[in-house]
Amino acid sequence: MSVRRISKKFSVQSVEASELKGAKFSLLGESTEAYAGIPTEVVDEDIEAEDEDNTQLNLFEEDDKTLPPMSNWFGKLAAYTGGIEPTVGETKQLKEKQTKSSDNKRLGTILGVFLPCCQNIFGILLFVRVGWITGVAGAFQTFLIVLLCCSCTMLTALSMSAIATNGKVPAGGSYFMISRSIGPAFGGAVGILFYLGTTIASAMYLVGAVEVFLKYICPQASLFGDITSDAALFNNTRVYGTILLFTVMCCVFMGIRFVSRFAAVSLAAVLISILCVYLGVFTVNPSRSPYVCALGGRLLSQDFITVNGTAQCHKNTTGPIYEAYCNNPEIATEESCAFFNANNISYFPAMPGLTSQKFFENFFESHYREKGKAYDNIDFPADRKYGQGSNIADVTSSFMLLLGIYFPSVTGIMAGSNRSGDLTNPQKSIPMGTILAITMTSLVYLSSPLLFAAICDGSVMRDKFGESYGGILLVAAFAWPHFWVILIGSCLSTIGAGLQSLTGAPRLLQAIAQDNVMPFLDVFKVITKRGEPLRAQLLCYGIAQLGILIASIDYLTPLITMFFLMCYGFVNLATMLNGFLKEPSWRPRFRFYHWFLSFVGLCLCIALMFISSWYYTIVAWALAFAIYKYIEFRGASKEWGDATRGLQMSTAKEAILKLGNKPIHTKNWRPQILVYLPLDENFQARHDRLLDLVYQLKAGHGLTLVASILEGDIIDRRNDMIAAKAHLSDLIQEHRIKGLAEVLVASTIDEGMKNMAQCAGLGNLRHNTLMVSYPEDWRVDCKSSGSKLSKFISTLRAAQACDIAMLVPKGIDSFPLSKGNQMIGNVDVWCIVHDGGLLLLTSYLLMRNRVWRKCHLRIFVVATEEDDIVNLKKDMTKFLYDLRINASVEVVAMSTADISAYVAQRTASIEQRRALLMQMKISTVEARCDPQLIVDQHRKPSSADINPADIVKSNCSIDSHKLLPAISATSTESSDQSPDHATNVTNTSSSDSASKEDTKPSNLKPDTESNDKPISNHSHHCTVSFATGSNVAVSESDKSTNPKENDANSELNRGINEFTFSPSNPLTKLVQKAAREAGSKEEHLLNKAHPGRISSFSCIQTDTVSVFS
Repeated sequence: MSVRRISKKFSVQSVEASELKGAKFSLLGESTEAYAGIPTEVVDEDIEAEDEDNTQLNLFEEDDKTLPPMSNWFGKLAAYTGGIEPTVGETKQLKEKQTKSSDNKRLGTILGVFLPCCQNIFGILLFVRVGWITGVAGAFQTFLIVLLCCSCTMLTALSMSAIATNGKVPAGGSYFMISRSIGPAFGGAVGILFYLGTTIASAMYLVGAVEVFLKYICPQASLFGDITSDAALFNNTRVYGTILLFTVMCCVFMGIRFVSRFAAVSLAAVLISILCVYLGVFTVNPSRSPYVCALGGRLLSQDFITVNGTAQCHKNTTGPIYEAYCNNPEIATEESCAFFNANNISYFPAMPGLTSQKFFENFFESHYREKGKAYDNIDFPADRKYGQGSNIADVTSSFMLLLGIYFPSVTGIMAGSNRSGDLTNPQKSIPMGTILAITMTSLVYLSSPLLFAAICDGSVMRDKFGESYGGILLVAAFAWPHFWVILIGSCLSTIGAGLQSLTGAPRLLQAIAQDNVMPFLDVFKVITKRGEPLRAQLLCYGIAQLGILIASIDYLTPLITMFFLMCYGFVNLATMLNGFLKEPSWRPRFRFYHWFLSFVGLCLCIALMFISSWYYTIVAWALAFAIYKYIEFRGASKEWGDATRGLQMSTAKEAILKLGNKPIHTKNWRPQILVYLPLDENFQARHDRLLDLVYQLKAGHGLTLVASILEGDIIDRRNDMIAAKAHLSDLIQEHRIKGLAEVLVASTIDEGMKNMAQCAGLGNLRHNTLMVSYPEDWRVDCKSSGSKLSKFISTLRAAQACDIAMLVPKGIDSFPLSKGNQMIGNVDVWCIVHDGGLLLLTSYLLMRNRVWRKCHLRIFVVATEEDDIVNLKKDMTKFLYDLRINASVEVVAMSTADISAYVAQRTASIEQRRALLMQMKISTVEARCDPQLIVDQHRKPSSADINPADIVKSNCSIDSHKLLPAISATSTESSDQSPDHATNVTNTSSSDSASKEDTKPSNLKPDTESNDKPISNHSHHCTVSFATGSNVAVSESDKSTNPKENDANSELNRGINEFTFSPSNPLTKLVQKAAREAGSKEEHLLNKAHPGRISSFSCIQTDTVSVFS
């Protein structure tokens, strides 16, 4: 439900503006973060401001003016592109198209997707390699190779269709769909591999065109001798390939319009060529077939048996065969002559027509050989000098290698998605056109090996270059109506495919550079005035030239296979993750997909990679991993709502739920550090060296949260919170900390720290260690309730209440930098009390960092003079050995008085004093005002630094628990002070008379002059506890001229809590008097000849009490 603004103006006389001002309604449940999975870019945040005169008279005012009207929101929603944006080079063209009529976008499924995909899928391999693969592997294994490749592309097409229909698809091509689906790091890596595959594929197409030209069209054009030798063929291919590449690049430089016009010619050529091949399959017969000559099953070269233009396939002594095997002294041997005499010569048609006999002969039989070996099993070695070159394997063959050679013939399935900007309805045309094109091409590819096996002899198909039947291309030999149709058509289609690749690859590289995911590609962002990526085109030209220098289709195809399989695999991965995780934003219109099919496609891509070439696979994965890591560490931060992020969220959720709230075992404990980093008014960190310490503790591998607190209200300081969080994130990245940033807005710092300590973390990832800096200038304004000391004390109390450890580094601003020089010296750990091993663990983690690695760890164990120091050192050394910590151990003996703050020897006296107060029936207010009781209850090294602001309470209502952190916090500071100093603790009077007056707190400073001077002249109420259990209340006497009584009053005013009763002690008279008046039976104890020590003596001062430690 929405609140509509009422625009009617009211009269000022009837409705006061002051009454209307501030009247607001809150629109509950609405947010500008996301609408049903649609990014915030859809929401229009630029709302036109209203007239100032109308603002005061509006009856209601929206609470959040950033929410757009529904009309504007739907307008932006209609233009939502799903994060897929066109390249910069195409942006200008798109703007020009928008000014024209919408009739220009008239490409439908057939012209826009189906035919371009067919043109790119039908390549040179169908004409020059399918027949040879069928002859070597057999029809059955070739069918399996084709089936695996076509299945891979079909499953990938289903996945791509789901991605393409999950949002609007403008111009930009397949890279944008991939990168926006699997994230910038994976997308950039796959994009680079896809770019390399497309560029090298252009080199393969051009090498194939040169092969058709030199082998089948014009062998006389050879520049390096006989074209049948590999060296001559490679060198000729390099020369003519370079010339052809330069010519094609000139066409590319002319612009996309010329390439588009040539594409129509190329498409017509490839379709006509395939049609002629299938017509020839069903029309070939012995009369239309070329004849071949075979000696003992081995085909002989047509040039070898031809004399004066006539083929002489016989055993006559006047023929060329007898001359070469038996009569020529240069090449004839006894073995060759014996082979000639032992075998018959046959002359038969190479393509007799469709016969079941040939089909079954070629169906299962395979002839895998190493390079240089004969395809048959005849003992006589095959040699070109005997005309047997067509029987020799020019490359090593196996099922895996042939699969790698064949796979590039089924690529090109993304040609339709690259034209998405010119489609009338991309979401309909891309799935339908792509799947239809793959279906048709797969039928052609699957049927071709079966048909070739049914019409051709196996040895003829293994003749890769057609030497036995006149150097004619196999498919051209039986094509109808003439072989020249196939030769010219295959040559034109191959050049066209290379031209398309060299046109698309630079735009792909420019698109990757435009995404800013890889800084070193920024140079390729530049485009010409015509929108052409010239620099990217020059780079493509260089890479394609390297491919031309390889000069062999059989060596180029495995490389292309790796790159395209990587790309297809990640397309399947993206669809699998989105389908499996069921992200709310994953709503593709294409319904004929399933995440399990995508998973099968992914596994098939990986399997095909390792089957075709395991070492090329390792190289491709290593290259992809290197690019991924480069983008992760150096690339720009991009958030495209990809499936990888969804997988991380789902994995994190499952891991946290699996951990549950079970207690963490000691072996799995690690410091999960919550770092409180205060910020100034400009959001600058006050103690950023804390982050250096956190970075040096990274060996703990815990979750780090760097947090700060802003005082105020979240509604008023929302923008400040966002700015502060962004600054903290920058600091984390600057200090290379693997952690998170958080900013909390609270009414006070104390409340914020309490909330942060309670709520930070999740499940077993809750933070168990709080790190705050030590308040160095805590003495300044320490009386104030908002002082640094009080905030620090409150933080200590919050940490204690939440059962989390505390790390309080002192002098953090001088802490070594993480990028600074290595420290040399010692790291000392003083073990005074057992802290659970946190100090040892912290020191160990520091020693693993580069800064402290050269330091030596020393452990100082504090012991009393009565302890066995030798055995204690041995035990500590063994303890460190069991913990696998290398450190030296030193035992320091100290007196009990020096370390009394760290032992529990006063527990008994504390309990007795507490029982005394109960027996005396002292009120709760008076008990809380007993500083000595509070200090003894929470005894620490020194209580001299107690903050008076923490115990200033009305009616002497002192919270004794609040003093615990105060005393513990000063343990380090008190070591530098005299143990005889005192801190004045001030509270209001608890007596009836004093409560009516305003008592000003006294100045807080240590008593460094003399402990003999009375701190206050106010009255004291003291209590004596005898060993027999009796209690006597003692008060100071009235002022008199008696020197002894004045001495006793002065002694009592000192507030001492223990003394020895003896006749010489002036306090003895006061105690005797108090005992006599109270009727105590213990009075006689004071009159004994020998002095005795009573169990306890405590004083309560009504205004100011000096607490001695």
